[in-house]
Amino acid sequence: MNSTHPISPHITARQMRMVLDISRALAIPTDLDQLLLRIAQISCDLLGCERTSIFLHDPARSELWTKVALQSKVIRLPANTGIVGHSFTRNEVVCVHDPYSDERFYPSADLYSGFVTRNLLSAPMLGLDGKPVGAIECINKIGVPFGDADLALIEMLADQVGVAVQRHQLQVEAVRAATLRREMDLARRAQEKLIPKSAPPIPGFKAVGWTLPASATGGDCFDLWKLADGRLGVLLADASGHGLAPAMIVSQARCLIRAMTDLKPDPHFVLDRVNNRLFEDLESGQFVTAFLGYLSSDGLLQWASAGHGPVMARLRPRGSLVVLDPLVQPLAIASWENESAPAPVIIARGGSLIVVSDGIFEAANASNELFGIERMVAALDACQDSSPGEVVASLRKSVRDWQAGREPMDDETIVIVHREADLAPTE
Repeated sequence: MNSTHPISPHITARQMRMVLDISRALAIPTDLDQLLLRIAQISCDLLGCERTSIFLHDPARSELWTKVALQSKVIRLPANTGIVGHSFTRNEVVCVHDPYSDERFYPSADLYSGFVTRNLLSAPMLGLDGKPVGAIECINKIGVPFGDADLALIEMLADQVGVAVQRHQLQVEAVRAATLRREMDLARRAQEKLIPKSAPPIPGFKAVGWTLPASATGGDCFDLWKLADGRLGVLLADASGHGLAPAMIVSQARCLIRAMTDLKPDPHFVLDRVNNRLFEDLESGQFVTAFLGYLSSDGLLQWASAGHGPVMARLRPRGSLVVLDPLVQPLAIASWENESAPAPVIIARGGSLIVVSDGIFEAANASNELFGIERMVAALDACQDSSPGEVVASLRKSVRDWQAGREPMDDETIVIVHREADLAPTE
């Protein structure tokens, strides 16, 4: 257990002043590296030793490493290794007068540097919660062995340094968290700018899109735009996962698709080329499902789907919904060699195209039961005579009611395109 030593009569007034000076220095926010270096230098004078090292704990690697090591290079060792590791893991002050006869001693540092450790004193540095954040080690007391006064001094010093180190770590984590929040906010804003606020005004069509990310940034995106030949472009893409990385991936896919459309406005050609690019760029296990369609004024839908489904169309007014089955695998899985394009379909006046991400039909209730395709179709049929905006609102409400207040586990996206009925003849 951690040994506690009362103030020894052998501690001099000068030593106490040095301890108080260190306390004042530790209370002032400053550069931690310079502060710990200064403390290590003072410690040598305070305890009358040749060297002082300050070890910090690296939880990710389960190691102790020398944040400061006077007259030595950086030392890394397993957290339970050596005298310092024993002091850290057992949370106790350890004094060793003959290290080379102690089985806990770790001689590699001496062998590497040529330095000879004759004696050493090690103490855990404790945070406010009483848990060690590292250890301080003083080496080679000059003239006499380490005594009780040295044990009391190093324990007082270690406790103060431990609190300072923990405070610094908490400050760094707070700054890192604030920076991450700012970066996530910037990423969210950048992603939002890629989402159209409204569909382009193309005669004969009304289109609406909506998306809700499950975190600050989402892995879904949709796009509605006017091609150079006047057709309406419709895109819904969904990168695996949700968060910052999928948001970057789906944004890359969207930009590639828009660029390739300008080159050759053929959905299958575009997705094939984008697939080749993403297959080279993305890591194994990352992929994107995507639906891409081009709608002309006569209702002809030229389309392709990279593993995205179900995509539904109501080909005539009040007709049953039909599924446009995805014919090829998602983007970035493998080559599309020898894959053929799907046949175009005609959406008659009064018909609609409905594209959603899996966050809609895989929305779960309190019993983890999914909303499902059948409920989605029923919700769409119940409002088939409504405007695209009303259809989106109705489907969103159905999903929200199903979730009963639960936060969505996946990004949710809906795109509805309605081909307007013939205008009534004017007299």
